[in-house]
Amino acid sequence: MNLPFLPKRKILSIDIGSFQIKAVEGKATKKGIIIDNYFSIPTPKDAYNDGEIEDRDLIHYVLDEGLKKNKIKSKNVYLTINSSSIITRELIIPKVEYEEIENILSFQLEDYIPMNPENYIVQFKIIGSVYEGDIEKLKLLLIAIPKEIVESHYRLLKDLDLNPVVLDYQPNSIAKIIKYNGLINDTYTTENITFVAIDIGYDSTKVSIIKNGIIQVSRVVEIAGKYIDQNILNFFEYNQEELEEKKRVIDDINHVDEEYSNYSRLIDIIKNSFQSLNEKIEIIFRYYLTRETNNKINMILLFGGCANINGIANLYSNYFNIPSIKVESFNNVYFSGDLSKYINSIGSIIRTTEV
Repeated sequence: MNLPFLPKRKILSIDIGSFQIKAVEGKATKKGIIIDNYFSIPTPKDAYNDGEIEDRDLIHYVLDEGLKKNKIKSKNVYLTINSSSIITRELIIPKVEYEEIENILSFQLEDYIPMNPENYIVQFKIIGSVYEGDIEKLKLLLIAIPKEIVESHYRLLKDLDLNPVVLDYQPNSIAKIIKYNGLINDTYTTENITFVAIDIGYDSTKVSIIKNGIIQVSRVVEIAGKYIDQNILNFFEYNQEELEEKKRVIDDINHVDEEYSNYSRLIDIIKNSFQSLNEKIEIIFRYYLTRETNNKINMILLFGGCANINGIANLYSNYFNIPSIKVESFNNVYFSGDLSKYINSIGSIIRTTEV
């Protein structure tokens, strides 16, 4: 059983993305996780891409300024990341003691990581068990992170005079926050539910299937906010500020307007962009649902920048015929900001005995 344990001191938890850097400062109490301070800053263009620091000096500068401006005092840092270069594999191995799993994986690592496994830091999580005939076997999720990504982020934090304590994997942050809480949006229970967590970011969309708080499948789809923006800018000459405002004032993305107007064209472009994204997501759903007879998906959780488009939950409910919601609250998280924006950094604060 993976029991959560929670830091007594305040922790600074950072989520660096290619569009924004998000940070929260908080700690756990008997009431739950309390976030006292938070901020976000724009990521400089081309300074960070797909989990890789492209311009370390620039990222260092804006993050340092953000920490000073927001009077962040905590030095212990949890950092949560994701990248399409992170390899995830679902494996089935003989049932052995936990201590023996690492030995088995070390002998078979080249089968799972086709290129230079020595260049990756490899971790695993037990996600269940399965019977093949009468023989019980273990199901594992293997996570391999390029060493260069780990080392570059470590150096960045040290150069900021911070103490890097934990490097977390974003889907793991989401799984933990689901498991730690009993209710989402004051309504939806997390008990005995299989969720699909869809983080629609700027460069990519992260799709994680989470059953009873345990990651079953995690994939990155390289269609997200940037793709939507580019499709809009192919038809309209907006600057970035105008573009964000046009998306913000959409009443309902599901609205059908027979009158041909710029507004209706904008909605059609965005809906067609989501159609392309959802076709990719549907492949991940089919993969999971066909692996085992009893696999099912109960609910879709939406968060990330594009989850703020009005009507997005209904769009997903209608497309997949699965109840879908934008994440707005958890019953054990006390936070006054936009939870769907900061969910990765908040979830990272929760540690488990297995991580």
